[in-house]
Amino acid sequence: METTKKVEPKKTAQDFAKKYQDLCEETGFRIVVAPVWLARDDGTWSVQLQYTVGQLPKLTTEQQLTKT
Repeated sequence: METTKKVEPKKTAQDFAKKYQDLCEETGFRIVVAPVWLARDDGTWSVQLQYTVGQLPKLTTEQQLTKT
């Protein structure tokens, strides 16, 4: 008895970027990453990335017209 497999198209980074951009535009929010310096107990510093959710800036009328 033969079995068949459904072959899914391979997802790419471009697919992810497009879906993320669509989600950002739909919700009005985006993920914002900022470096934060942390003092260590040995007198040195480390960089850590801090992730937050930020509101997208409002588009001007000119930007809205060029987008469509």
